Amino acid sequence: MLRICAVLIILGGVATQLLGGPHLVLYSQGLALVEETRDFALEGEGTLTVDYLPHQVLLDSLTLEGVTVLSLTPKLPVRLTPDGVVGEIVQVETQSGTIKGRLISASGDLLVLATGEGLVTVNGYRTIIAPSPERRAVEVAYRAEEPGTQGLVVRYLTRGLSWQARYRALLEGETLSLVGLAELVNDTGISYPDARVDLIAGQLYTPAGAGAMPGVRALAASPELGPSPAYEYHRYRLAQPVDLPPGSTFVPYLVASLPCQRLYRFRGGPVETVLKFVNSAAPLPAGEVTVYGEGGSLLIGAASIDHVPVGEEVTLAIGAAFDLTGSRTQTFHTKLSEELNRDGYRIVIRSAKEEPVVVEVVESLPGAWQITQSSLPFEQIDAHTVRFLLEVPAKGEVELTYTVEWGY
Repeated sequence: MLRICAVLIILGGVATQLLGGPHLVLYSQGLALVEETRDFALEGEGTLTVDYLPHQVLLDSLTLEGVTVLSLTPKLPVRLTPDGVVGEIVQVETQSGTIKGRLISASGDLLVLATGEGLVTVNGYRTIIAPSPERRAVEVAYRAEEPGTQGLVVRYLTRGLSWQARYRALLEGETLSLVGLAELVNDTGISYPDARVDLIAGQLYTPAGAGAMPGVRALAASPELGPSPAYEYHRYRLAQPVDLPPGSTFVPYLVASLPCQRLYRFRGGPVETVLKFVNSAAPLPAGEVTVYGEGGSLLIGAASIDHVPVGEEVTLAIGAAFDLTGSRTQTFHTKLSEELNRDGYRIVIRSAKEEPVVVEVVESLPGAWQITQSSLPFEQIDAHTVRFLLEVPAKGEVELTYTVEWGY
């Protein structure tokens, strides 16, 4: 635990000054590349302190552009003041007693805490007992070509900053209006105000090394449709700078309108309601898609997608059809030899709907297989999957039977 005394508010100082907002490149693997410009008073050769670094910074990634770095030495943070633990659960000792709660703000001797009884303002206190701050500092030995005050570019990798794609989709007839939302998660304990943010979509291998979310807030920003290449991945650059306090911030980064097909599918469980479309908009990072109907006033289901390149088909199974049921029965099993088997199956789809529908029946077949008899035509989807289309009459049922021989 860290004990902060009131006198430190006056004596504490910041070793460096940040110039403008930082540039953050966020990866979904819980990693970020941070770039910011800071002012330093330089001599021809000496040491400087880079503080206000997140606790999970990867120190071997830290670079300073503008000087020759001779060595890096981790040290305790310089700025041990109450504003350094805003958002944390603290214990404040005053002349009249002890108050415990979440520190909302700290300005001079004035503190605001959220307690079980509500907001409490404390004007003057003895000490604050708080968790150790999630901040680090590094002492840098350097050599500079030009002494004087200069703005140096500081870059580092850190854990605790990441993003996750989420989608809100509106189904209107045969069109799916898709909005991609980036959930930006800041679990570093440090705020990044006015940050320029790039989102990297793709699976990359990250350096070895080590989230709770203190709060959630929403931000309305103008999305900029369309990623740009970033090595073997895709980069989405947010159109406007955003403030990233500890917690989660949601920012739209993609909008698209896509032709969509609605169908029913049976895979041995419930008859599913499925939406199918070809991604003709932009690469879609993996994430959950929540689908609404009736102009957004009705939730109709949700599904998850993997990374989807442009031109690929997307299938969303968003729920079970109430008025359609299916059954799948193995009618016989015969062992023809040590390696060869023959199985028979019967599938029945029943409907309570007022209109006829088509149900897609998808079957997975093991090993090396061959369908030797089928009451309906089928289409081979891949090496182990076939598809039948069953036309189900209104308030009626339809039956499919087939025989397959298979072996390993």
